[in-house]
Amino acid sequence: MNQSRPPLRDSYEGLFGQAQMAHRAGDTDAAISLYRRLVSRLARLAEKILERRPDLGELHLRAGLELTALLRTEGRYAEAYETKSLLAASHPHMDEEWRRDLAVMRIAKGDVEPGLAELRVLAEEDADNPEGWVTLGNEARTEGRLTESQAALDRALETSNKDDPGELAEVHFQRFLLYKEMGSLDDAVAAWEEAVNLDFEKRATIRELYTMLTDAGRYTEAQQYLAQDENPLQSGFQRGLVAQLTGNSRKARDEWQIVADLDPVSFESGRDCWVEAVLRLGDPEPALQKLQDLLAKLPTPRLLTLAGIAWAMRGDTELATALFQQATNQLRRHRPPKQKLDSTDWRLLDSLITDDKMKSALRPHFAVIETVWG
Repeated sequence: MNQSRPPLRDSYEGLFGQAQMAHRAGDTDAAISLYRRLVSRLARLAEKILERRPDLGELHLRAGLELTALLRTEGRYAEAYETKSLLAASHPHMDEEWRRDLAVMRIAKGDVEPGLAELRVLAEEDADNPEGWVTLGNEARTEGRLTESQAALDRALETSNKDDPGELAEVHFQRFLLYKEMGSLDDAVAAWEEAVNLDFEKRATIRELYTMLTDAGRYTEAQQYLAQDENPLQSGFQRGLVAQLTGNSRKARDEWQIVADLDPVSFESGRDCWVEAVLRLGDPEPALQKLQDLLAKLPTPRLLTLAGIAWAMRGDTELATALFQQATNQLRRHRPPKQKLDSTDWRLLDSLITDDKMKSALRPHFAVIETVWG
């Protein structure tokens, strides 16, 4: 029987397979190195060879795109921009789509004005297509250009196909995010309701809505939306938080205990709510027993931060510091990047730990304004 042989280790296909295996194994640095080596080798091929072997041109494109995606997830936007720019030069048939993507990466790597200018040009070139305006609005909001974001999303709303509810829902959801950022909460609620009425799947974002209302002290409205959240980890934790904020500590503990009695692994989202509910009950042990599995599945900055707080409650400053550093490293790769953990998590840690020496050692990891009073 004639069996196909596996590709040679140093062949183009062999390098591609090695890069994919390294990526799946979580060895990002090795994957990036292998993809770089492959893309560089393929980019040097003569035109005659590519005409004879079009599959190599396709492999160059695929490897380059996977390299770009990896670099972006690592927050290495300048390198991602350079890689995709070189790809765009050799694959001009992707022009418009790639121009938009390159503009976004240009903004991400710090060239905000030129990147936004390019997105404006692209939006105007296809002025009746809401996609360009939505991209411009989203990027402007991410960079804190809220007035420009609003103008772009207004254009997106004007040009949206009224017979395409999914398209309209996305525009309204982006408007919700903008109004939330602007502090225009009534407009944010209205935009969220519009999005959900057009696309029921947007209801999965309800936690963002009632968290916004809770943070603003609009507890009655928050509770109305809490009643609509079908995820008991999220809604139960938030009900406990609202109870605590309104002075009902006993009800808060009761709500958190109900959450703590659930199995977080059975839920796709809200696992951080389960961990925080357990920690607020005062005993980190149940959380520490589950966190190993939870972090293995999805080590988000939020879960890493809560794991750090749990170990701090156990008195392990060194492990808490390591986990906080891991969370911070991830947040630095986000857009917009963050250099420190949220002050809300500092307040949580501060409320759960009495050791002033430990708190002093851990405080620099959080975005806390230092005062002469400490």
